[in-house]
Amino acid sequence: MAAPELRRRTVVGLMAGAVVVTVLAFTVRGFGQLVVGYEFALLLAGPLFGVAFLLAVLGFCLAVLAKLSVVSIE
Repeated sequence: MAAPELRRRTVVGLMAGAVVVTVLAFTVRGFGQLVVGYEFALLLAGPLFGVAFLLAVLGFCLAVLAKLSVVSIE
């Protein structure tokens, strides 16, 4: 019976992780502009935005699969 709760926690964790990584990316970009300049700050924050986007897409896909009853969440 632990598997359905684990799956629900996984979807919520992915979405929360996406929010946290997005905030981290904005923080890195903002402080990076102060320290190393605009272009290099974008270069540093870019991969973090990419990871946040992938986490959000993965969480969304799992939520859609659960809504369509392909993956069981109870």
